[in-house]
Order: sequence, then structure tokens, then C-alpha cells
Amino acid sequence: MGRFTLDTSTVSKALVVPTGGNATIDARSAWEFENQSGTLGTNYNSSVLYASVGGDVAVITPGVFSAMGTVTQLNSSNLYGANPTYATLSNGNGYVTGNNIATTCVSTVPHSPGTEPTGLTVDITVTLPTATLSAAGTGYSAGAIDSVTGGTGTGIEGTVAINAGVVTAFTFTSGGIGYTVDDVITLFQAGSGDNATITLVSAPNGAVDTIAINQPGVNYSAGDIITVAQVGSGLNATRSVLQARDLAPTAAANAVVFKGVVTGSILPVAVDYVVTTGTGAAVELIACK
Repeated sequence: MGRFTLDTSTVSKALVVPTGGNATIDARSAWEFENQSGTLGTNYNSSVLYASVGGDVAVITPGVFSAMGTVTQLNSSNLYGANPTYATLSNGNGYVTGNNIATTCVSTVPHSPGTEPTGLTVDITVTLPTATLSAAGTGYSAGAIDSVTGGTGTGIEGTVAINAGVVTAFTFTSGGIGYTVDDVITLFQAGSGDNATITLVSAPNGAVDTIAINQPGVNYSAGDIITVAQVGSGLNATRSVLQARDLAPTAAANAVVFKGVVTGSILPVAVDYVVTTGTGAAVELIACK
């Protein structure tokens, strides 16, 4: 195609937009000369739009995303050598296995108040202690114990299985904090003889084994330090953000509708996407570069 004048500028390439716009948003270029993927997308890459038949036109402009800085990968290793800022990544203590747990963030990137990192939640798994039953006790009822004493730490919780008031097994629901192997723990329960004890065989103390992304949040950057904020924990299990990415726009949330675009006119903005939302069925458009 030869060069022709539109308004006060010229274009050398033109592309017919499907009548009414595109039904999907595909980040690959709609321009064959720009596209290296083998499949054309619907991204017009800052084109200008000429209305050969006017009407309502819904578009998404360059630089618009549905969400920015969503976390796609966390890292538990110290990638930054001896830098003390990043030397504190930890599995923490006092945690229990749980899902959709809130996090806090120390960001490496300056943010305005409206773009602070927020919304990242995680699923965590925690290995519980193991123990042997060292005294079966008397008068216990099946179910949760009320409290424990003994040992070097605090916070062990669990349930007991019983036979005729005698404890036959103890199941941990929380490993507590600060315990050591061979600690002897006494189990207290109302109505019992408060005389059943267990001896710890292992004492992981609520250290987190795995942290997986539940909700990816927004406005995070690679290198941000996140802390798992589970109530009752040591609030000290940390990870760094290894990867965060911006999500493609969506037609419903990010489109701008120009009402009654006149036939023969040029849209006054550069355009990445022409979408069907709010676009008149009879509108005919030409993308130009």
C-alpha cells in the first residue's frame, strides 16, 4: 500500500479491524510484519483508528493492564549473597498448615500510597512434631486437651484418643515454639488426672516447609520480601518475590467507549485493542501505522 494522508500525518500500513472489534484480547501483534509467533493476535500496538463507518467504538489504550505486579513465583533461597537486607529469609516458627493466609511486604521499590503491594495470600504446609506416649494418665476424654506444661517451649496443642479414660494416642494440631527433642510434656484436660505425658521425638517448632501462592496480589516487584502473617505464629516465615508480572487488560474492565465516532474521522488516541464491548455492530474501522 502506498502512503496516504490522514489528518496532518501519514501512514504507510493499514489493517481492517473485524466488524465490531475483536472478541478476544491476544497480546500477540495483529500486524503481520511485527509478529514473530506464527499466529496473529489482536494487539494493534499503538495504532491509530480510522472510522470508515462511524458509531460507538470501544478500545483499550497502550500501557493498560488489568493488574500490575501480580506475584507468579516466590523464592526461599538467598539470591543476593552477603547483602544483609536479603539474608533473613526464614522458615519461621509457630506456624500450622493453612490456606489463604495474609502476608505483609517490605518492598524494594518506592511506591505511592495508592500502589503499595497488597493482596498476596499463601498456602503453607508445616511438619508437626512426633512423640511417644510416656504416661497414659487417667480420667481423660477423647478430643482436644486444654493446655500443656513442661519442656523448653510453649504452645503445643493437640487431641487425645482414649480407652476407659486412659490416653492411647496424642495427635498434634500445633507444634508450638521453642521445644527440643526429649522434652517431656504433660497434658492437661478438665476432669482428668492431668497426669498423661508425652516425650518429643522431633521438634520442628512450627517451621514452614512450603509456601505456595493462593492469591497473587498486585503492585509487587521482584526482590520484595514477604512475611507470612498467620495469627499465633512467630510472624517470621519469609520469602522473596522471584517473579511478578502485569496481566493483560480485559474488555469488561479496561475498555474506553467513544460514543458516536463520526464516519471519516480518526480516533484521538493510540490503540492497542479494539474490543466488542460497547462497539456498534455496523462500525467499520481501519487500523493505521
